[in-house]
Amino acid sequence: MVVGPLVSEVCFTFVLAAVLLHRYGNFSQHPLLVTVSVFVAWYFSFTIIFILPLDVSTVRAPPSFVVQRLYVVTLIEFGGVFIFISSSASPVCVCDAAVCVRPWSFVPEGVLQSLWRVVYWTSQALTWLILPLMQSYSTAGEFTVAGKLRRALIENAIYYGTYLLIFGVLLVYLALQPGRTWTRE
Repeated sequence: MVVGPLVSEVCFTFVLAAVLLHRYGNFSQHPLLVTVSVFVAWYFSFTIIFILPLDVSTVRAPPSFVVQRLYVVTLIEFGGVFIFISSSASPVCVCDAAVCVRPWSFVPEGVLQSLWRVVYWTSQALTWLILPLMQSYSTAGEFTVAGKLRRALIENAIYYGTYLLIFGVLLVYLALQPGRTWTRE
């Protein structure tokens, strides 16, 4: 199992985000929550940039590297009826051992998929929920935490509601265009 390139890129991205945050951020004036949120946002953004070439090079493996899933099937006779029992699939290399060479960037199956899910959903949550709420919270003119949070939620609801209204109007406009057919031909 070769995960050296993946680990080195993840560590490099972590150090890069930390150095840039130290250079352009001010730890003494910002709350810890803001610093951590910005660090996570920058870290995952840089992760997308640096891990994507590794993912592409893993998928674009040479033709000599072929992985197939083999299923072990057990056939049991029970009262004249045959029952098939299969175990989970395990990937195996189906080429000659002398020819079968893994690419330099090979990562075990499921690692990159899990990484992309974490990066994607965390980035979405930060972009559309957490960071806009924090920004509205910091500029709210209320005096209590509950008041600031309520004001931030209202401002974001107005902002996203406006986008939803514009989208709805454009969708109705598109649907009412003359000559528009909705059937596939």
